[in-house]
Amino acid sequence: MSRVRATIAAAAAGVALTACALLPGRSGAPDPEEELVSREITLEVDNQNFHDATLYAVRGGERRRIGNVGGLRTGEFAFVWTDLDLRVEIYLLSVGSYYTSPLMIEPGDALKLTVLPNLHRLRPGSVF
Repeated sequence: MSRVRATIAAAAAGVALTACALLPGRSGAPDPEEELVSREITLEVDNQNFHDATLYAVRGGERRRIGNVGGLRTGEFAFVWTDLDLRVEIYLLSVGSYYTSPLMIEPGDALKLTVLPNLHRLRPGSVF
Protein backbone atom coordinates (compact mmCIF):
# COMPACT_ATOMS: atom_id res chain seq x y z
CA MET A 1 0.00 0.00 0.00
CA SER A 2 2.84 2.42 0.75
CA ARG A 3 4.29 1.74 -2.71
CA VAL A 4 1.01 2.90 -4.32
CA ARG A 5 0.95 6.08 -2.19
CA ALA A 6 4.56 6.86 -3.12
CA THR A 7 3.76 6.42 -6.82
CA ILE A 8 0.68 8.67 -6.55
CA ALA A 9 2.66 11.30 -4.63
CA ALA A 10 5.45 11.23 -7.24
CA ALA A 11 2.91 11.50 -10.07
CA ALA A 12 1.16 14.42 -8.35
CA ALA A 13 4.48 16.22 -7.85
CA GLY A 14 5.31 15.71 -11.54
CA VAL A 15 1.94 17.18 -12.58
CA ALA A 16 2.44 20.17 -10.26
CA LEU A 17 5.92 20.88 -11.66
CA THR A 18 4.64 20.58 -15.22
CA ALA A 19 1.79 22.98 -14.47
CA CYS A 20 4.21 25.52 -12.96
CA ALA A 21 6.45 25.30 -16.02
CA LEU A 22 3.51 26.05 -18.31
CA LEU A 23 2.45 29.23 -16.49
CA PRO A 24 3.28 32.33 -18.58
CA GLY A 25 6.18 34.35 -17.21
CA ARG A 26 7.09 31.63 -14.73
CA SER A 27 9.42 29.49 -16.79
CA GLY A 28 13.19 29.72 -16.71
CA ALA A 29 13.30 30.33 -20.48
CA PRO A 30 13.54 34.00 -21.55
CA ASP A 31 10.54 35.60 -23.20
CA PRO A 32 11.36 35.88 -26.94
CA GLU A 33 9.90 39.41 -27.15
CA GLU A 34 11.96 40.62 -24.16
CA GLU A 35 15.09 39.02 -25.60
CA LEU A 36 14.50 40.70 -28.98
CA VAL A 37 14.04 44.14 -27.38
CA SER A 38 17.17 43.75 -25.25
CA ARG A 39 19.24 42.93 -28.36
CA GLU A 40 18.06 46.03 -30.24
CA ILE A 41 20.41 48.86 -31.12
CA THR A 42 18.89 52.34 -31.16
CA LEU A 43 20.23 54.81 -33.71
CA GLU A 44 19.32 58.49 -33.47
CA VAL A 45 20.16 60.37 -36.67
CA ASP A 46 20.52 64.13 -37.12
CA ASN A 47 20.73 64.78 -40.86
CA GLN A 48 22.21 68.27 -41.15
CA ASN A 49 22.72 67.80 -44.89
CA PHE A 50 20.07 68.91 -47.38
CA HIS A 51 20.22 65.55 -49.23
CA ASP A 52 17.96 62.70 -48.10
CA ALA A 53 19.98 59.93 -46.43
CA THR A 54 19.28 56.20 -46.50
CA LEU A 55 21.12 54.32 -43.75
CA TYR A 56 22.39 50.77 -43.86
CA ALA A 57 24.05 48.56 -41.25
CA VAL A 58 27.09 46.95 -42.88
CA ARG A 59 29.43 44.11 -41.94
CA GLY A 60 31.53 42.18 -44.41
CA GLY A 61 29.19 41.24 -47.26
CA GLU A 62 26.05 41.89 -45.23
CA ARG A 63 24.10 45.11 -45.80
CA ARG A 64 20.81 45.70 -43.99
CA ARG A 65 18.61 48.78 -44.49
CA ILE A 66 18.00 50.71 -41.27
CA GLY A 67 15.84 53.55 -42.58
CA ASN A 68 15.61 56.89 -44.33
CA VAL A 69 16.02 60.43 -42.97
CA GLY A 70 15.01 63.41 -45.07
CA GLY A 71 17.32 66.34 -45.60
CA LEU A 72 17.61 68.66 -42.58
CA ARG A 73 15.54 66.25 -40.46
CA THR A 74 16.04 63.82 -37.60
CA GLY A 75 15.02 60.21 -37.17
CA GLU A 76 15.27 57.39 -34.68
CA PHE A 77 15.53 53.72 -35.55
CA ALA A 78 15.73 50.47 -33.61
CA PHE A 79 17.11 47.31 -35.15
CA VAL A 80 18.61 44.01 -34.06
CA TRP A 81 22.33 43.61 -34.79
CA THR A 82 23.96 40.47 -33.44
CA ASP A 83 27.59 41.26 -34.29
CA LEU A 84 29.89 43.24 -31.99
CA ASP A 85 31.02 45.70 -34.63
CA LEU A 86 28.90 47.90 -36.86
CA ARG A 87 29.58 50.24 -39.74
CA VAL A 88 26.85 52.56 -40.95
CA GLU A 89 26.59 53.32 -44.64
CA ILE A 90 25.05 56.70 -45.38
CA TYR A 91 23.71 56.87 -48.91
CA LEU A 92 22.98 60.47 -49.89
CA LEU A 93 20.38 60.63 -52.64
CA SER A 94 21.96 61.49 -56.01
CA VAL A 95 25.44 61.82 -54.44
CA GLY A 96 26.76 58.43 -53.24
CA SER A 97 27.66 56.42 -50.16
CA TYR A 98 29.79 57.28 -47.15
CA TYR A 99 30.79 55.00 -44.28
CA THR A 100 31.46 55.32 -40.58
CA SER A 101 34.50 53.68 -39.04
CA PRO A 102 33.67 50.36 -37.36
CA LEU A 103 31.88 50.91 -34.06
CA MET A 104 32.19 48.46 -31.17
CA ILE A 105 28.66 47.91 -29.89
CA GLU A 106 26.75 45.77 -27.42
CA PRO A 107 23.10 44.79 -27.44
CA GLY A 108 20.96 47.58 -26.04
CA ASP A 109 23.35 50.39 -27.06
CA ALA A 110 21.98 53.77 -28.12
CA LEU A 111 23.98 55.51 -30.83
CA LYS A 112 23.81 59.02 -32.24
CA LEU A 113 24.87 59.79 -35.80
CA THR A 114 25.19 63.29 -37.24
CA VAL A 115 25.24 63.60 -41.03
CA LEU A 116 27.47 66.61 -41.63
CA PRO A 117 26.13 69.52 -43.71
CA ASN A 118 29.13 69.34 -46.08
CA LEU A 119 29.32 65.53 -46.37
CA HIS A 120 28.19 65.64 -50.01
CA ARG A 121 31.37 67.60 -50.85
CA LEU A 122 33.59 64.69 -49.82
CA ARG A 123 34.43 61.96 -52.28
CA PRO A 124 31.80 59.15 -52.23
CA GLY A 125 33.15 56.04 -50.52
CA SER A 126 34.93 58.08 -47.85
CA VAL A 127 35.17 56.69 -44.33
CA PHE A 128 34.85 59.06 -41.40
